[in-house]
Amino acid sequence: MLDIGIKIQLEVKNHEKNKTDIYLCTIIDETEDSYIINYPVHKETLKTTFFNVGTYFSAVYIGEDDAIYRFPTKITSRKKAKIPSLYITKPDEEQWKRIQRREYVRVDASVDVAVHSVLQQFEPFTTTTIDISGGGVAILAPTVIDLSLTMMVDIWLPLERKSQNKIHYAYAQAEVVSIRELNIRMNVVSLQFHSITQKDRQEIIRYCFDKEREKRLKERN
Repeated sequence: MLDIGIKIQLEVKNHEKNKTDIYLCTIIDETEDSYIINYPVHKETLKTTFFNVGTYFSAVYIGEDDAIYRFPTKITSRKKAKIPSLYITKPDEEQWKRIQRREYVRVDASVDVAVHSVLQQFEPFTTTTIDISGGGVAILAPTVIDLSLTMMVDIWLPLERKSQNKIHYAYAQAEVVSIRELNIRMNVVSLQFHSITQKDRQEIIRYCFDKEREKRLKERN
């Protein structure tokens, strides 16, 4: 069962446009047979949408094992309060479906990063990322740094959360999975996380979602 505070996606078929619309919401409470959610926000337009009682959805969320889970649900009632909310049905045990391994959102972002060799194969250096996701990062690395495929590195990332006015320092041990020459001075090096705490991974995922949201807001304005 899902914990209070878990973010979920509600998917519903848009027959007029022949596509699936995705809405984002959070579980804010529960009863014996229902989850209580805040009003869903459309993933692309960031606008809330009115749904009739009885509307069916496919609900999707990320489990603690970073896999995607899906279950059918429907709106059973509304609650008018300081925070308007909706009641959606809890699934039966056999309705839970594990879909696949988590595919992380990857965003272009320049974040400072400190890189150290696990086996002291090169001198520590600081650089910036090119992109970042919950599964890894791509960084700029000076060509004078002797990096090679399968090499393991320790990295530290200061992630700014503007909405909370704080910085979270995420740590991960990662593997070099690709090296591409950018110019005579710099390589683009892709790192895949091998060892990272659930908290640090979630902070990175939230950072990516924040960046995606900022990008959409800029495009709309």
